[in-house]
Amino acid sequence: MKKLTFIVTLLCFALALQAQDAQILAQRDLLGSARYVGLAGAMTAVGGDPSAANVNPAGLGVFRRWDVSLSMYVDVDRMNVPGQTRSDGARNKFSVSQASFVFGWVDQARDRGMITNNVMVSYNNIATYNRRYKISMSNEINSLTDVIAMKTKGVDESALQPASRWDTENWLSNMAYDTYLISPDVADSKRWYSLLEAGQVVDRNQLTIHEYGSIDQFGLSWGGNISNKVFLGATLNIISIDHTQSAQYYELFGDDCSLDNNSYVHQSGVGVNGVFGVIGHPLRWLRLGASLTTPSAISLTTLNYGDMKSNIYMWNDKKGENEKTSFSSRSPENSYTDRAWTTPLRVSAGLAFQLKNYGLLSLQYDLAHQKAIDDVHTLRAGIEGVITDCFFLEAGYAFESTFLKSKQYTAGVLPENTVRTDAYSQFIKRSHYASAGFGYRGKNFRIHAAYRYRWQDGRTFAHEMATPTDWSAATHNIVLTLDFHTK
Repeated sequence: MKKLTFIVTLLCFALALQAQDAQILAQRDLLGSARYVGLAGAMTAVGGDPSAANVNPAGLGVFRRWDVSLSMYVDVDRMNVPGQTRSDGARNKFSVSQASFVFGWVDQARDRGMITNNVMVSYNNIATYNRRYKISMSNEINSLTDVIAMKTKGVDESALQPASRWDTENWLSNMAYDTYLISPDVADSKRWYSLLEAGQVVDRNQLTIHEYGSIDQFGLSWGGNISNKVFLGATLNIISIDHTQSAQYYELFGDDCSLDNNSYVHQSGVGVNGVFGVIGHPLRWLRLGASLTTPSAISLTTLNYGDMKSNIYMWNDKKGENEKTSFSSRSPENSYTDRAWTTPLRVSAGLAFQLKNYGLLSLQYDLAHQKAIDDVHTLRAGIEGVITDCFFLEAGYAFESTFLKSKQYTAGVLPENTVRTDAYSQFIKRSHYASAGFGYRGKNFRIHAAYRYRWQDGRTFAHEMATPTDWSAATHNIVLTLDFHTK
């Protein structure tokens, strides 16, 4: 019975770790043109905007002119972690969020049949990673050395000694053994103990995480207008992933002894997906829209390595006493490629009400589905008001649910035999977005600015047996869009 419980526990742990990686690469931020951001992304049924066409290419059918658009943004990210000053988690970023060129053919003389055929070549920054924070705790019951000793159970000491030991998958065990943080039982070399004695607590521990990178998308889209009643569209996207996490974990215990575990993980990949969409215009004041984004088939390469240091007391035969000694161990670099990695299937549905000449109201629901994570539900609402023929403004709100099933919302745990040395795990619980925008429309150009506030809360485990730390993050985003079009 104990063995069965142990196997089930390991399976849940593996699912939790898989869910954590899937959550990171499944993220889609509220980025794009200023109008799209100002309406909180509620544009599946609206169209006429390059970022809206990125989600639902049927919106390309709304264009009646050639269009060139460029959007730039600045992100100011602030972390709020208990016991940490806000400035410790501050990160700023400036980048391009969207660029596009729309061209096509319009039959001005027709009001039935295929009226427009438009093509868009686009670039979109669909997710950005920009986070640095640290968590600190005191009097923690469990040490990382306890975790490693538990994972090394069943491994003979001789397997951790030769130079070829890095060819196996016990890298945390190898480094802890090299630095004397774990030791085998004298009577049984496959049974391991932590350096800390039973009941000894960790006086202080600290984890610092630095995360950066982005997911970029390059698309070729088509959209058509049939009788001003039905708009159809399709897109072929190339996805590029570049995500890096580095972490420094420190423990201080008994008589100023300490350990440092530093890990580095870089994930990069290229993949493709397709987007198909439709917008219906059954009434003058109503538009209905829906789109489907296929899972992205990605070849994902993961590069990782780590190092560990200890500062502990060791017996000195010459002096006949314990002496403070430092040890270190560094793993080689490991790289492996998963050619079957996929991102979630995404479905979007929305409706937009045209408020005569005063503006519009748009509502939208998005669903992201993937086996490794829970279904993610996003609700969006946006309103646009026309002040004059030239000036207009928007406001919007969006809520995104958690990526994780309740049973997975625990520490992500590395398997017993692995080359990964990042023992920590972090999860985002939910996200809220509030936005507002303001624009000016001229004869051949538009200039548009928007502000977006994102609030997220999450949870981090320094290791699988650590007490979790809850945190929140506030991100201020300002985007500026310049748009030029033919008459």
